[in-house]
Formats: sequence, structure tokens, C-alpha cells
Amino acid sequence: MFDRRYLRAALITAAILILTGILGGFAVHTDESIGEELISLMNEEVFEDIESENPAVVAANIFANNTETSVILFIGGASFGLITTLILSVNGFVIGLVVEYVRQEQGLYVILAGVLPHGIFEIPALVLAGMFGLLLGEELWKELHGTGDAISAAQENGKRFLAYVLPLLGIAAIIEGFITPEIIQLFI
Repeated sequence: MFDRRYLRAALITAAILILTGILGGFAVHTDESIGEELISLMNEEVFEDIESENPAVVAANIFANNTETSVILFIGGASFGLITTLILSVNGFVIGLVVEYVRQEQGLYVILAGVLPHGIFEIPALVLAGMFGLLLGEELWKELHGTGDAISAAQENGKRFLAYVLPLLGIAAIIEGFITPEIIQLFI
């Protein structure tokens, strides 16, 4: 199923996330107020929509939010991969900011407790969604030059998106809604 194009696109996607994550972490390391401002903004704009007393509602909201991002990563490939790259970069940068800020405030164990349980599913889902977006952009470029078929590629990768990305996001959301908060409480 996977050939070299998939591997290359997955590595590019992971590299974008890692490099922009490092930049985000460095930004907070240099000026902690950047992290404070971002956390405040995220609390107002993102977490208010996700938070609930009911873990099932939290999980559903997280799934919806992550699915929206992943769909944008995939269909962003229709911009020759530019939107996909931009969304990956912004997400990587924000993740790096948050990780470094929380590491400074709470320590490494809180980061690991807060990310690992669901991150082992969520991060691969984001990498796959970004990979499919980059592949769509590549195929669109090939079609523009007479050697590709973007619609067929979109259909094939759309099926793979549904088969792999959505289940991973569902598992991650359930863990993040039900299990991750309990694990974090052990370290706070």
C-alpha cells in the first residue's frame, strides 16, 4: 500500500511539525510571556468550547476539533500543499510553545503525562493527514503538467484518511477525554 512517496511525504510532514515545534519551544524559552499569552488565548478561544464536566462531551469536542484540523490538512493539498504546510507549521509552533511553557511551569513529567497517553494516536493521525495533503498537492502539480490524476489520488487518499486518520483521532479523543486528565492529576 505505501510506497516511497508516502514515506517521503510522512517524513516531510513530521519534519515540519518537529522543526516548527522546536521554534515554538525556543520562542517560549526566550520569552516566557509568549507562552502565557498563548495559553490565555487558547483558554478563551479553544478550551472553553471543549471543556465540560462530562468526559464524553470533552472527548466528542476534542474529536470534532482534531477532525476539523485533519480535514483541513488533507484538503489543503488542493492548494499545491501550501495550506497543508501552513497548518502543519502553525500546529507545530503552537505545540512547541505549549510544551515548553508547561515544562517550565509544571515539569517534564506533567508534559509526558499530558501528551503521551493520547499523543501516541493523535500525532500519527496528524502526520497521516498532513501526508495525504502533501500527496494531493504533489498529484495536483503532476496533473497540471499532464502526468497526474489529482481526483483519483484524492479519492484513494480520502479512503485512507477515513480508514486510518479518523479511527486514530477517535481513540486519541477518548483517551484525552477520559484517561489523560486522571493521569495528569497524579503528577500535579
